[in-house]
Order: sequence, then C-alpha cells, then structure tokens
Amino acid sequence: MKQMTGMAVMLAGISTVGAQTESLRPLSTDRPDATESPYTVDAGHYQFELEIGAVTKDGGDRSYSLGELNAKYGLDTATDVQFVLPHYNHIEGGAEGFGDMQIRVKRNLWGNDEDGTALAVMPFIQLPTGADGISSEELEGGIIVPFGFEGAGGWGYGFQAELDVVADEDGSGHHFSFLTSATAAHDLTETVGIFFEVVAIFSEGSEALSEYYFNSGLTVGVTDTLQFDGGVRVGLSNDSEDFTPFVGVSAKF
Repeated sequence: MKQMTGMAVMLAGISTVGAQTESLRPLSTDRPDATESPYTVDAGHYQFELEIGAVTKDGGDRSYSLGELNAKYGLDTATDVQFVLPHYNHIEGGAEGFGDMQIRVKRNLWGNDEDGTALAVMPFIQLPTGADGISSEELEGGIIVPFGFEGAGGWGYGFQAELDVVADEDGSGHHFSFLTSATAAHDLTETVGIFFEVVAIFSEGSEALSEYYFNSGLTVGVTDTLQFDGGVRVGLSNDSEDFTPFVGVSAKF
C-alpha cells in the first residue's frame, strides 16, 4: 500500500534559508524519505509536495512514474488534510496510466510547535481511481504513526509504523501489510541536507512478502518555503524493487 515515493525528512528545520517567516513553522515534508513527518501544515496554509519523476529497475523490468502530488491544507493548529493525487506510471511491456488517489488526515498529538519529540497519527483511504493494470480496483486504507525528535550533533531522527489493509491481487479479498522505518537527517550546509533511511515492509496471507530498502538523498532549500530533493532507493531483499532514483520539489504558501 505505502508508495515508496511518499518519503519525508523528519527534521523540521532542515534545508531552509535564512530566518523562517515568523507566522509559519519551518518547512517539514512527507518526502523525500518514506518516513512521514509528525508535523502538520500551518492552519489556513497550503503545501504541495511533488515527485517530479522516478525510474524503477527490478530485475529485467523497468518502469517510470511522473508527477505524484501530495496537496495539503492546514485545518487548525494540529490538523491537516491531504490529497495524494496519483502519478503517471509506464511499465515497459505492460500497463500505463494514473494510479489510485489517497485522502489522508494528519493529527499532531504533541510537539508541533515545540523542540523535543513529536508524534502524529494519520489515517487514510485509497480510492480505486486508477487505470486498468495500475489500480488495485478495490477500496484500501490504513493508519500511519510517525514519531520524530532532535538528537545530538544537529541530527534529527524519525520512526514510523504503518498498518494497511490491501486488496488481494486475485480479487479474493484483502490482507494486512505492515511498514516500519527509521530515518536520520543532518544539515551539510545552511541550504543542503542529507538523509539516510531503512525501511521494512511485510505482507501477510497468500501474497506474503518481505521487502527491505536503504534510501538516501539530499534536500536543497531555495527559500524558507521552497525545497528541492533527489535521491535513490535500493532494495535489499529478493522481494524488493532493485533500484529507484527520484527527484522532487516541495513548497508552502
């Protein structure tokens, strides 16, 4: 269920330029790593996080994706709503078209405006809006619990647990999938940050899989509210996709 394109750097202040606008929190995104941020978008403000493109190699297969957009709006001081508009997929020798849309609500439980730790919960549903061969063709959903904190030496850390209800590929029903991840991020300069992440995904039932990934990349803060990113996801198990480079951009208004 969890798309590996939905990645986040947990440091609230990473890759920003100059003093942050007084009325806004530092830019904190749910990309480029898989670990979501526990911080919400400021009330009455919009945030857009776009995966410009990614190329995935898995054995002899190759696929391309373009334009996944996470459009967010801050409802109050601790809640935002998110519409994850699907990217365009092209699988060599296979299907192509847009994927399924997600609707998510993130609620920060503590730490939204304070130093130290932060925790949030984010339930979501996934609607079968995609093209044949791309869409799951079934209603899916789950809940994400991200946790983050500032560590020693300027490092920021994040952890995530996620439980999904995923449609069986043969249409016979649904099964559970569990994702857990840990990420570490650090500023290299005033504008450039780096992150390192490990991710594990487990699916149960007849479609049981064990996927493991190592992800790494850079963020570049152009302004306090505009950030570019790029990186790579590397599969560590037979069930994992082998290799995925990606680029993206995020902005808050």
